[in-house]
Amino acid sequence: MEGNLQGPLHSNTLFRENKYLSENQNPLEILPDKLEKVEIPYFRQKPVMLTVDGFSLFFKEINKLEYWISEQHTGSSFLVQWIEIKDSKPQPFHRKLSNRNGLDIENKKRDSSLVKHLFKKVEIEKNEILDYLEEVGVYVSDNRLLLAPFAKTIGKEDDLKRSEPEEEISEEQMSAMVKLLERPDLLSFIDQALYERKPESGFIIGEIESKHVLNFNCVGARLGVATINTLKGASSIGKTNTANIVTGLHRTKKVGSLSDTALKYAKDMDNIDVLYIQETCEDEFKTKETRLMSDDDEGFIAETTIKNPETNEFEVQRTVIPVKTLVTTTTAMELDPEFATRNFIIPVDDSEEQTKRIIEENFKTTEKKLQERNNKTKFNHKYDQLKEAFTILKEYDVLIPFESDLFEIFPTSNPQTRRDSKKLIKLISCSALLFQYQRCRSESDDENFLVASWVDLVHALVLGAPILEATLTGFDKRLLDTLPVINNLIDDDGYVTTNSLAKKIKRSSRYAWQILKFFEDNGFIYHDIDTKTKYGIKGKAKVYIKSEAEKYENLLLLIGNIDWPNIRNKEEDFIKKQIPNSSHQVSDVIYLPKYDQKKSNKVVYNPYHVQSKEFGIYSNTRNTVAKTENTNPEILIEKNRIKNNDKHIKQATNAKIDYKNLTVLESAILSELVNFIKHTYKSIIDVLKPKYSEVDIYQTLVDMEHRGWIE
Repeated sequence: MEGNLQGPLHSNTLFRENKYLSENQNPLEILPDKLEKVEIPYFRQKPVMLTVDGFSLFFKEINKLEYWISEQHTGSSFLVQWIEIKDSKPQPFHRKLSNRNGLDIENKKRDSSLVKHLFKKVEIEKNEILDYLEEVGVYVSDNRLLLAPFAKTIGKEDDLKRSEPEEEISEEQMSAMVKLLERPDLLSFIDQALYERKPESGFIIGEIESKHVLNFNCVGARLGVATINTLKGASSIGKTNTANIVTGLHRTKKVGSLSDTALKYAKDMDNIDVLYIQETCEDEFKTKETRLMSDDDEGFIAETTIKNPETNEFEVQRTVIPVKTLVTTTTAMELDPEFATRNFIIPVDDSEEQTKRIIEENFKTTEKKLQERNNKTKFNHKYDQLKEAFTILKEYDVLIPFESDLFEIFPTSNPQTRRDSKKLIKLISCSALLFQYQRCRSESDDENFLVASWVDLVHALVLGAPILEATLTGFDKRLLDTLPVINNLIDDDGYVTTNSLAKKIKRSSRYAWQILKFFEDNGFIYHDIDTKTKYGIKGKAKVYIKSEAEKYENLLLLIGNIDWPNIRNKEEDFIKKQIPNSSHQVSDVIYLPKYDQKKSNKVVYNPYHVQSKEFGIYSNTRNTVAKTENTNPEILIEKNRIKNNDKHIKQATNAKIDYKNLTVLESAILSELVNFIKHTYKSIIDVLKPKYSEVDIYQTLVDMEHRGWIE
C-alpha cells in the first residue's frame, strides 16, 4: 500500500509495494471512500484498522516499528498473523495461521505459534505477548459486530458470528487413517498408491529415492518444515510426472514459471503448503529479475526488480509467499549457485532399466482398463486413502537423540555443507513426522514433540543418499556417467575437448560443452594452453587436462561406518531419560525397498533387523569382524594367490550398471574409479581396506569385472 496512515483510514490510496496483491491478501487494506461514515473503533489508544473481511489491532511500538495483530475472515476459516509497520508501510513477517475460530476464541496451539513467531522476531517477553492475546480475545468478543460492519456488503452475512464447522471425521474414518499411518511398511503402501492410478492420470513406477524424498519434504511442508526441491535431469525422463503425482497428495498450488510468481500468484497462498513451479528453465536461473529466497520456516520471500512508472527508476518489490515448500523441475546441467545451495537436488532415474519399466507399463493400458471394468482393480483408491490420512498428521517439534553421531559421518571439507547439514536434519525430521504414529510422542499444553528414530536416519541416508549426494556435489547421473569417459579420453589422448567428448558420448557439442564447463567450474579439469600448443590444436577450442586437486567421494562411503545398533540404543536411552513414563517400544525392524521384476510395481519392501547383515550398510561392528577374519591363515594363503595385483583397471565405457541396486562396497569402488587417478587392484584394496576386508574388496572387484563393469 502507498499513502499516509496519518490521514483518514478510509482512503483508497494504496502502497505501491503491494499493488499487485489481491484484496484479500493485504490485511491492512484501506476502505473505499463510500464507507467514510463508518465509526472507527479504538484499541490501546490506536484506531482499529478495518478491512472488508477483517481488522488489525495495535500491540506496541519498538524502535520506531509498530507491531499489530491481524485477523482475516475467509468464509470457512479465520487467518491470523502479525504485521510490522515501518514508515507507514506494513510488512507481514510470517505466514498466516488458519483456524476455524477467530481471536475471540482461545486456541492454545495457534496462540503458542503466535507467541513463538513474535518472540523470534523482536524478543518481546512471552508472558507479555500472551497477556496481549488474552486482552485481544476479550476485546474482539465484546466488539465482534463492530469490527466487521461490512460483512453484508460482501455477501457473507452471518459468517462473522461463527464460521460453519468443518466436516467432522467419524470415529471409523479416523481409526482407518490411524491404522494406515501405523503400518510399519508405510513406504510400501505409498509406493503402491503412487503406482495404482488410472493410466491417463499418470503413475510412478520405480524412482524409489526421488518419490519418497520428495514426499517426505511435502509432508514436512504441511507440518512446519520448509524446503526447496528441484527435480533435475534430461528432458522427457519423468520429472514433471513425478512432481505432479507426489505434490497431488498435498495442498499444492501449481504455477507456470519462476519469473512472475511473485506478482501473479501470491493472492491465494494462505491455505496451501506447496508451491509447484512446473518447469524452471536454465535461462531463468541466470536472470536476476526475480529471486526466491528461503525464510526458514516462515515461507519464502520473492524479490522482483520492477520499474516505477512515476520515477522511471528500478526498485525492488518484496512479496511474502506464505508456503512451506517449493517444488520445481529443470533440465539445467548446473543451477544458479545461490538457488542451488538452498535446494534438495533430486536426480530422476534415466537408466535403461527404468526406461524398460516405463515402456512395459505403458503397453499395459488396455489390460488395466479391463481390470478396472471387471472390478479387479480400484485405481486411485490407495492414493485417495493416503491423501486423506495425511490430513490428520500433526505438527510436532522433532528431537533427534543421535545428532552428535551425524557430525562424524558428514563431510566437512566443503563450506557449503554447513547449510547442507541442515538438510539432513530436515529429512530426518520429515520422516519422523510422516511416521509420527509409530514414534514416541509427548503432548502437553506447553509443547508437543516427538522423538526421531534410527529408522528415520536410515530413511534419510539410504533413501536420501542419491539426493544428498547430488545436493552436496551438484552431480547428477549424466555427470557421473561422463566423468570416467573424460578420464579415459585424457589418459588416451592427453587431453579432452568439446568435440572429442561429443563424438565419444554421441551427443551434441552444446551438451558436451555443458559437461566440461561443470567439471571445469568445480575444479576437476582445467584449460591448459601448453597442452594445446603441444598438440598443435588451432582455433578457440579449449583443451582440458585433469586436475589432481578434486576427488569425488561417494556419500555412501562416508556413512559406511555407522554403528546402527548403537544408534538404536541411543534412541531407547533418550526416551527413558526424557520421557520416563512412556510405554513406547523402539522397533528393531525397518522395511527397505528392493527392485523385484515379479511385482506389478517392480518394488518389494522387505523387513530387515537392525543387526542383520542384509541391512545394506556396513556397521562398525561388521567391519571389525571382517578385519579379524583376515588373520585366518587360509585367507592369508588365498591372498597370496591373487594375480594381476598391478593390472590397471577402470570403469568400462559402455557398462550397463544398475546404480539403484549397488552394494555399499560396489558403490565405493565405482566412486574411486571415476576419479582422475589410475587404479590397480592393489591400489583399490589399499584405499578401501580401512573400512572393508581385503578379501571382500578383491572378490567384489573380480565379480564386477565378470559382469563387465570394470576392465
